[in-house]
Amino acid sequence: LDLCSGIGAGFPLSGIITGKIQLCGLCEIDSFCKEILQKRFPGVPIYNDVCDLGIQKGEIDTITASPPCQPFSVEGKRLGEADERDCIPAVLRLVARIQPKFFCLENVPGLLSAPKCPGDKPGTYFQQMLRQLYECGYDTEWIVIGTRFHFGTKWSGERLLLVATSRSLKLEWERATSWKHQVRRQSQEIRVNWQEGSFQSRVARTTVRSANRLDIPPGTPSGNGVNRARRAALGNCLDVRLAQIVWERVLYLYSLIENA
Repeated sequence: LDLCSGIGAGFPLSGIITGKIQLCGLCEIDSFCKEILQKRFPGVPIYNDVCDLGIQKGEIDTITASPPCQPFSVEGKRLGEADERDCIPAVLRLVARIQPKFFCLENVPGLLSAPKCPGDKPGTYFQQMLRQLYECGYDTEWIVIGTRFHFGTKWSGERLLLVATSRSLKLEWERATSWKHQVRRQSQEIRVNWQEGSFQSRVARTTVRSANRLDIPPGTPSGNGVNRARRAALGNCLDVRLAQIVWERVLYLYSLIENA
């Protein structure tokens, strides 16, 4: 189940590419993005709000989420939970209710240092988030990935990747490879396979293609709402290779579960 799905170019697409993940549902409120999701993932339920999901405990193995980054980005006001766009609390409530085996999240690295509220100490938002996950039964690991260093891209976007594993699983942690070591090996393989291409172009500062197949360079004013929607949707995409790193970690940890 993927939350804050956007156009589905991150966790949903990468999960399907692995050939080992069944996409059970998407959740997105933006109408433009929902149209793209309907075309990209026909037959998959698309929920409008995390509060509207009727999914019960135990029905989902993994929940993934790409919440809006504005409450935490160093380029913004960093209002944390005081920002009306902060939907992480709603996501965590859903995780606590459904109790999936794994919960995966991606966001800007600024989430690590963001205050819980304006005036609070740096990092208090993330600390509270880890505490909530632990209290509802999860151990959490995270890593920050730079695409230029790991994949050789010409742009240097960084993302925070997080995987929370339910303590109800009998997982043999003593023989588990560290995520950092796994990423080092995996990024080399991905870099060879993908070359310089990228699904995460940070389109807010990049060329986009209009419906009539005209390329619109960055900074060009557009009176067309569809073009603006495309730029916003693509600019928020998670690079499918970063999502792949998360899925490889989940599948690896799943292989360590006794009698999996």
